[in-house]
Amino acid sequence: MKITFYYDYICPFCYIGSKRMQKLADEFELEIDWKGIEIHPEYSSKKKLRKKTPRTQHLAETLKEIASDDGTEISLPGFVTNSRLCLEAGEYAKTEGKFLQFHNTAYNSYFNLRANIGNPEAVLDIGEQAGLDRAALDESLRSRLMKEEIDRNKKSADENMVMGVPTIYFNEFR
Repeated sequence: MKITFYYDYICPFCYIGSKRMQKLADEFELEIDWKGIEIHPEYSSKKKLRKKTPRTQHLAETLKEIASDDGTEISLPGFVTNSRLCLEAGEYAKTEGKFLQFHNTAYNSYFNLRANIGNPEAVLDIGEQAGLDRAALDESLRSRLMKEEIDRNKKSADENMVMGVPTIYFNEFR
């Protein structure tokens, strides 16, 4: 069965959903087409701190509880950032056969290590940890080699009326 999974690295629900989808793919013969899209392209690549409110604290606790059912650790980072370069690096990782390593490392870096995935150096660190050649990834990001791929993902999301992430399609069903 073919699955299309729209995600963004700054979305905690995508992190949990992606871990669950990977487990399902291991159990059932699923072909997953991962499509990264920016849910907040207006965010700066600099960290923007978020205030702790009762709502965000409740969300953080709920997410921890949900994630722990799968053995996944998650902690809201306390800031938001732009995810575009990280998404482009994920597309580059696909070309190198290292997508899932990059994908999982990116989520862990943002949600558990509080890395600013909007910062090019942090993205390069993530790529290196995932087994990518740092210099080649740096060249890919500087030349915006995967920019059009993220644009195509966005166009696909728009055509399929994706209103938020994660959005998962099973074959042609939404």
